[in-house]
Amino acid sequence: MLFNSAHYFIFAPIVILLYFIFPKRFQSVWLFVVSLYFYAIFRVPFLLLLVFSFVVTKLAVDAMERTDKKAFKIFWLNVSIWSNLGLLFIFKYLDFSISAWNSLFGLKPCDPSFVSSLGIILPMGISFFTLQAVSYAVDVFRGVVQPAKSIFHFGLFISFFPQLVAGPILRASDVLTQFLEPKEFQKENLTKGLKQLFWGVFKKTFIADPVSYVIDPVFGDPTQYSGVAIWASGILFGVQVYCDFSGYSDIAIGTARIMGFHIPKNFDRPFLSGTLGELWRRWHISFSTWLREYVYIFLGGSKRGEVITYINLFITTFVSGIWHGADWTYIIWGAAHAGAMVIERFAFKFKAVKNAWDSVPRAIQPIYPIFVFVVAIFFFRARPTEAFPNALDISFLMLGRAFGFAEGQMFDVPVSLILVIAFLLFVDIVQNNKEDYFDFITDRPVFLYTICSVMYITAFLIYSVTVSSPFLYFQF
Repeated sequence: MLFNSAHYFIFAPIVILLYFIFPKRFQSVWLFVVSLYFYAIFRVPFLLLLVFSFVVTKLAVDAMERTDKKAFKIFWLNVSIWSNLGLLFIFKYLDFSISAWNSLFGLKPCDPSFVSSLGIILPMGISFFTLQAVSYAVDVFRGVVQPAKSIFHFGLFISFFPQLVAGPILRASDVLTQFLEPKEFQKENLTKGLKQLFWGVFKKTFIADPVSYVIDPVFGDPTQYSGVAIWASGILFGVQVYCDFSGYSDIAIGTARIMGFHIPKNFDRPFLSGTLGELWRRWHISFSTWLREYVYIFLGGSKRGEVITYINLFITTFVSGIWHGADWTYIIWGAAHAGAMVIERFAFKFKAVKNAWDSVPRAIQPIYPIFVFVVAIFFFRARPTEAFPNALDISFLMLGRAFGFAEGQMFDVPVSLILVIAFLLFVDIVQNNKEDYFDFITDRPVFLYTICSVMYITAFLIYSVTVSSPFLYFQF
């Protein structure tokens, strides 16, 4: 079920209302049932994958806890990890692996070694719930968290509908016990949840979707557009993907907060970062934390010498690129950011460089990480078109035209879109300096409810007569 749909705007209020009406002992049962329904709306057969993930993980972790022998614990840990990663590989990377095999050896359909693509459809949210299951198994093994009380308890942790399809990726230590606690309606949760929920709707509906209509023609055929237009399209796509993904996270966190669940924030105004490393610490926080905890630290982190630290940093950032998609464009995107992160860390180890950078006005520092982000975007955003069947051709063409400041046409940006983006930037800058600055809105319920009602009606009408673009991270 899409957050940006009339269906969800009917579904969510009913779910929340009944959640508080039902006896407390049935609250978790109700959430579990509606979460399975929420996921089944996309494709019913994919529900089996979700169930497989949490059932196998729970059984393997329970077996791991029942044995005192470390070898057996490691065995069951690996069962849980590789069951989930195997599921992810089959549905997300198998077809790409087949394509890469054929391309690597130059195989044609008539060759005996040629392997035909299977045409596997990517299930919604599989990149999120499998990583969540892996983190749970590892945390139990490390003794960081106690095992879930039951398979039902763990199933709700994995399938909780607000964050199921596109995160945030929950850690058991943050929320697992929250599903055992009966919840009562609290006005504070309602006001803060509504504020965040509709801030997410605003970012998705009034910024991300309109931006896509403006820049999609540029990425579809960049030969028609000037270098300036291509730079502008890269910047605007950065705005789009930020508003799209952080908007989803806001809706998820806000919906959960109304019901009394506290989910950690997933974005912290990343485009106001002073370095690339800071940008990625503030972007998709739940995933960057997952990478640090379960990839970087697993590889040894920074404890095995400077060279190994750089290698670990490169691998961790590169994995981020692979996670985002099974295509050469994502591999190059991940490698570009990984290389830039290593260079940045190496450069900043010299005190003179670090001091020189720290002397640059804070308002100017974000230009550098944004520039790297935008350059890499030409790989991240590229999609095959009729004119360019190979997405990499579009990426290199756009880079060439951008850096060559090629001649061509410019696209029009509606004044209304410029104003809402400026408003977003204003809010982010203010909250970057004082995060609770806009909390006065929640202290004036009449004002808040009026704004939310107008937003609700407007969004509902929009979703009723048009089909809003799916959230970008649904494809990951």
